[in-house]
Amino acid sequence: MITRFKLRTNHSRLVRFGLVVLAPCAAILLLLSTLSGVGAWSEETLLYFYDPAAASRLLYTDTTVSSVHFDLVGTLAIAAGFSVTDAATIQVYSQMVDPGRLPANEPIYSFKATSYPAAPPITTVMTTTYCPSPATTAPTVTMGMTDLLECPGCFTSRFGPYSPFFHFPHDRPDELGAIRAWAFGQTEDLIGIATFGYSGTVQFTWQNYVNIYDVTPCFVTATATVDTGGIVPGSPEALGIYLHSLGDNWSHGDCIAAVDAEDKLFGAHVAVTTGHPLAPCRWTGHSLEFGDPERFPDSNRTFTGTLALYDALVAFSEQSARALYRPIPITAEGNHISDTLYTFVHTSTYANAHPRRKIADDLREWSLQTRASNPAYWRHRVLLPLLLKETGG
Repeated sequence: MITRFKLRTNHSRLVRFGLVVLAPCAAILLLLSTLSGVGAWSEETLLYFYDPAAASRLLYTDTTVSSVHFDLVGTLAIAAGFSVTDAATIQVYSQMVDPGRLPANEPIYSFKATSYPAAPPITTVMTTTYCPSPATTAPTVTMGMTDLLECPGCFTSRFGPYSPFFHFPHDRPDELGAIRAWAFGQTEDLIGIATFGYSGTVQFTWQNYVNIYDVTPCFVTATATVDTGGIVPGSPEALGIYLHSLGDNWSHGDCIAAVDAEDKLFGAHVAVTTGHPLAPCRWTGHSLEFGDPERFPDSNRTFTGTLALYDALVAFSEQSARALYRPIPITAEGNHISDTLYTFVHTSTYANAHPRRKIADDLREWSLQTRASNPAYWRHRVLLPLLLKETGG
């Protein structure tokens, strides 16, 4: 079940491109906040959020979404055998890892965490490779604090203590593996890694204008039990969160490899020049993740990432009693799902997201019809499609 509520606000809406009417400092801050929102398989221009649990598709033009994290994840959940209701939940929570609430101005959905780990005082930090001189480091915490969160409960925030953990996870047991174990209900608590930075210069929100590793002389990490705001292990909500982090692991794969090669503690978007060892971490790299593979070779990694998302959904479906149908194999029905994913990734560029939404919508309808009409996909043989009628059951 999706937790739903309404939050009213009197804040006036800012016009994204109305920078010319703002004072110079305000314009810079607004531009900064816009660029800082870029994440893996990031929100795409004019691809607006809609509530997948609602009967009608009302578009919320204050909130853009990712065609992968949002549209495609919801579709693949249907193909993997989940109910319409559970698929909507998975879809929402996959997208919500980035903004923490949907839609932006009057949230229907929001995380509800209440506690976060605190950065240790710089006076207690030990000398390490990543904090070589704590005694001469400014005591100001510029990364990992909670005052940058998009909402008080946004524990997956790109600007909170768990930013690298959820958005640049390594594929190892203590990072992506920990999220998967929790999402699959194999462990009661989500044990995460909080990352803190200390600097006398800039906050983490300036990551798109600087190389955060150069301007932050001290980084420390701490293992903590993540307050998930009531989201329980093994739930559709938890699965959606895992799928987002799995997608980020693929989308940020080249960046993660680059920071590892440079012996950095974590991955993050940075502003560096072409040819710099950390060039794969530039936020502009996300504009290369879709399109003709000859022109946009990064799109090949995106395609492989979509296959990984479906594999994860199928794995959860097969070990869970929640799924109502058996998953449709990716190569079944004339290789339909695999071929559609290839088309989804390679047909249009990053800037042209609407063809991807149409492809995802068509695949969703095909999956609904295919699983309802073919008894091979029925988990319960007694007139299952007639009983469910695909209305949310």
